[in-house]
Amino acid sequence: MGPEDNTISKEIPVPKARIVRQDYKDIQGKEAGLSVLSRLCLVAGIVGVLGCIIAGLAIGRLSLLAVGIVLLVTGLILFVIFGALSEIIRLLKAANGLPYTGTISGSGTGTIYVCSDCGSLNYPDIAKCRKCGAEFERQEPEGQTS
Repeated sequence: MGPEDNTISKEIPVPKARIVRQDYKDIQGKEAGLSVLSRLCLVAGIVGVLGCIIAGLAIGRLSLLAVGIVLLVTGLILFVIFGALSEIIRLLKAANGLPYTGTISGSGTGTIYVCSDCGSLNYPDIAKCRKCGAEFERQEPEGQTS
């Protein structure tokens, strides 16, 4: 008889993990005025290059094509700069609790489902966690009763 014969093994029930619903709000942003200005610069660059192409073909000077390309590149650069500045302004306002106009780009609300054991994202209808393997309790879908 060994020492393992004298031990009584009891199985302790291990509680199952749950999928936890969490609401979130994502904050990233652009300020409205600079957003409009950035789009106007882009449109001006496109119109400038098209105008230079048409004028160059009409009068037979291809050197106007270079001017059109410079206008397009300038419009693209200003589009990126003003767009970035508008993002920074909205983020700073949101971070300091100040009101701002327009919506913050990429912001939204929704529902995510996370494992109560490890915190990893999961689908609401799976049986066990994709990361830690914990089994989930079955829950009734919202709005339905047994």
